[in-house]
Amino acid sequence: MFEKKLNFNYKDIFLAPRLALSPKKIWVFILGNLYGYIAYWVLTFLAMILSGIGINEALYDYGLYPYLSGTDYSTISWLIYYAGIIFWALTILASSTAVSAITIRQLRGDNFFSANDAFDQILKKWKTIFFIPITLLSILLALVIIGSFFALIGKISFIGPILVVITYPLLFLGSIFLVFSYLVFISSFSLFPSSIGAYNEDTVGSVFQAYQITFNQPWRLLTYNIILLPLVILSMKLLSWFCQLGFNFTNLLFEQIMGSSYSNIMSYALSVLNLDFILANAPLYEITFLTSSLSLQNFVSAFVNILTSLFAEIFNIILSCLPLLEYGTNGGYISSIETVAGLILSISFIFLYLSVLSYGFSIVSVGQTIIFIIFKKLNDDADLLLDNPNIVGPNSISIDHSSAEILDSINEEE
Repeated sequence: MFEKKLNFNYKDIFLAPRLALSPKKIWVFILGNLYGYIAYWVLTFLAMILSGIGINEALYDYGLYPYLSGTDYSTISWLIYYAGIIFWALTILASSTAVSAITIRQLRGDNFFSANDAFDQILKKWKTIFFIPITLLSILLALVIIGSFFALIGKISFIGPILVVITYPLLFLGSIFLVFSYLVFISSFSLFPSSIGAYNEDTVGSVFQAYQITFNQPWRLLTYNIILLPLVILSMKLLSWFCQLGFNFTNLLFEQIMGSSYSNIMSYALSVLNLDFILANAPLYEITFLTSSLSLQNFVSAFVNILTSLFAEIFNIILSCLPLLEYGTNGGYISSIETVAGLILSISFIFLYLSVLSYGFSIVSVGQTIIFIIFKKLNDDADLLLDNPNIVGPNSISIDHSSAEILDSINEEE
């Protein structure tokens, strides 16, 4: 018995905010963001240290929100910094895959598929998550290398220009395929977590799904994501509004009872968190990439700039949706006990912000899962809620089992 009956059109996307408001799904993204953030934080400070910046100076200047900007850092520092960003992105993609696995089973009526089960499935699929972007980047790089090779042939005297002219139609088609592959690469980040989590695809299958959906359903892919983005923003804003109301009500109550002690604790906790810093600096806009120092070609520079600009826009939109926990009262002298209490309270605020942030990611993941289900129905007439041969249930026989095991299981049933 199914929890939801889908219409297999744009109407189904509006289910995403409610299905995403699940402690199980939000907890998956909290853990993913937490692991990714810790790795990013450590690697970023390591990058600063390797460029000669003292750890005390770096901690004082950046605190919880380190980032590299400018030209004062070595190449190895930039590589370590990017490694932190990539690792964080991979943890988010892995979390999205886990939430997609939870969502498809919820839509199929299985509400007992736990977060631990989803993590166990993702641990088996981490290579697929890692190699899909690498595979698509390899395709792009191969196309660029092939084009460069023919350009070098064109420099050969007499025969070179003739060969280029003869092969020009193929080169032209190849350049079109390069642009299309670039669009597939961008769209794949929303598609392949669902293809792995909801359909249990491997690397080759996920790449094929990305090309197939981008080619067959380009306008639906664009339109459905345009519908999903406002739902993410509005839902996060609504949750932030409830958080702010709860925060203000708690302050009003405890100020009257605890007095200046509560004001000291709250002020110190928010000063540790210091969200004003990240809102004021917008670090993704300030990042200076290695394109100039490595003398990259215009194509690669444009490729990197478009991606980073896209992520910067999304990053700042998400920041604008977080609750503004402002507290203007200062109780005066703060004792050691109040300082310790403020530090503990700041951890609670970190998890509060992570919860709101993770809810937004959860909506995106659930929405992309629903979009993938719709596309499978439209492209292949396959209803993943009714029958998905790639998902192996607890009582099913895996294709990886030997023929002897299968025969033994049949004999036991008889």
